[in-house]
Amino acid sequence: MSRLKAIDVSEAQGEIKELYEAIEQEMGKVPNIFKGMAVGPVLLKAYLQLDELIAAGTLSGAEQDIVRLVVSQFNGCNYCLAAHTKTAAAQGLSGEEILAARRGRPQDEKQAALVAFVRRILDTKGFVEAADIEAFRDAGYTDAQVCEVITIIGQKMMSNYFNHVNATELDFPEAETL
Repeated sequence: MSRLKAIDVSEAQGEIKELYEAIEQEMGKVPNIFKGMAVGPVLLKAYLQLDELIAAGTLSGAEQDIVRLVVSQFNGCNYCLAAHTKTAAAQGLSGEEILAARRGRPQDEKQAALVAFVRRILDTKGFVEAADIEAFRDAGYTDAQVCEVITIIGQKMMSNYFNHVNATELDFPEAETL
C-alpha cells in the first residue's frame, strides 16, 4: 500500500485535474505513480515536463526506454521496470531485447553501447572517463545524446526514488524477475 495519500482521479481539481485528463487521454488511465506524485505537484509537473522534453530529443523512443530500463534495474525499481517493459514493447523492442538491456547484454551493438554508457554513468556517479564518451560516440551517438541520456537518468532517479519512498502500488503487469 502506498505511503503517501494519492490524489484519486475523482478527487482531482484545478491543475491536477487538467494534468490527469491529459495523462488519461495519452495513456488510457492515470497510473498510480502520477496519483502519488500529484500530492506534490512540483514533482508531477517536473516529471511530465521532462517527458515532453525527452520525447522531443534525438534518441529514439526505444533508446529512451532502454535508458529507463537500465536505470530502473540499477535502482531496483519494480514499478518503473513494469511500466517501461510495457512502453519498450510498444516501441518495438522484443521481450528478449528488453531483458538483454536489463541484464546489460544487448545483442545489438548500438544498444550495447548505450547500455554500457548508461551503466558507466551510474556506476561512477557521472565520473566517466573520456574513453567512455568516445566509445559512445564511436557507436554513432552524439554529444547532444550524451546530454539526453543524462536527462533521462535524472528523470528516472526522480521516479525510482519516489516509488521507493512511496511504495507505489503496481498497476502494470509485473516485469520478469532477473
